[in-house]
Amino acid sequence: MESQSLRLCRLLDYPRQEVERGRELYQKLKSLGVTGLEFVSKGYRGVVFKGYFKGNPVAVKVKRSDVKKESLVEREFSFLKYLFELYADETPAPVPLLYTEDFLVMEWVSGKPFPEAFKEEPFKVVKEALISCYKLDLAKVEHSEIKGSKHLIYTGERVKVIDFESAKFKERPRNLLQFVGYHLIGKKLFKELNLKEEELRRALEVYKEEPDRGLKALFKLIGF
Repeated sequence: MESQSLRLCRLLDYPRQEVERGRELYQKLKSLGVTGLEFVSKGYRGVVFKGYFKGNPVAVKVKRSDVKKESLVEREFSFLKYLFELYADETPAPVPLLYTEDFLVMEWVSGKPFPEAFKEEPFKVVKEALISCYKLDLAKVEHSEIKGSKHLIYTGERVKVIDFESAKFKERPRNLLQFVGYHLIGKKLFKELNLKEEELRRALEVYKEEPDRGLKALFKLIGF
């Protein structure tokens, strides 16, 4: 049976799985103070691990060894840094901590994915998701994958949006419009909120012209 440390080294260099390269990345992370690595998931561009940095849980995204884009990690870090500088502790994204050309270390967002959280606190969760999408729109950052339920995590206090590797700057981003259109209207969640589809669509039309007023209209619909 393959040892846990050998498997970890292979995953750090996924999909080539060169143990020596994985060991180099492990040592580099350790030298920067990141310890206790555990595999979490594989994506199209990166492999995610959970670890610890200065006593706090962190997410470590390691660039896949078959990804050619050199600036991939730096690009995602730059979006997280920009949002943190803009919103500080109220950022709708994970707090970035450090990066190299091979990996990104950021806040570990602990919580429940949107669909699961919605079942427990539908009105509160939707409100917090709207706020986070609104903040991204104001920052002119298009997440590009806001439809993905796994990218919206409810921490118990707010909704954080994760995975910014496909993000881009856009003059008129559509994060909130996509969230409402896909999750609330497309998946018929508006029915569980005792809302009418026509009411939501009218509020979205207001949002397109005046985001601040449109957000307030949406809040009013859900009772805030």
